[in-house]
Amino acid sequence: MGQIAGGVVPFDDNPGLKNALDKLERLTSVLRKPEPPRPADTGNPVHALQATTEAAFATMQSEPEPSFIANRKAKGAPSVAPTLLSMKQASAMTTLSVSSIKRMMAAGTFPKPVRLGESRIAFVDSEIHAWVRARIAERG
Repeated sequence: MGQIAGGVVPFDDNPGLKNALDKLERLTSVLRKPEPPRPADTGNPVHALQATTEAAFATMQSEPEPSFIANRKAKGAPSVAPTLLSMKQASAMTTLSVSSIKRMMAAGTFPKPVRLGESRIAFVDSEIHAWVRARIAERG
């Protein structure tokens, strides 16, 4: 199967393979920078695809990280904007239930939320982290 009269089925005669390669080309073209012309391939579409894919991923690995990613990875580097957490995210981060957080907010023992809308609040990530660190320091 896949061979005709002692040879391989030509690329153009296999619509499934042609469609898959076209789709892959469209997806990887976003990741690739224009490449300099290369010597003529052997005519094998699989080898051409393999070379194209390897070149695309090689350029991705060699590119330096954007500065905003590098800054976030650096220890102690302040982020550009504070990160906001939803009530569920704050609950997961502190392991407290939503109702416990609401009770503590009413008592004034939990970081104050930021009002984003009439019925939407969020918490500043760094304030939640500081609150957790304070609880750890209090344990003696």
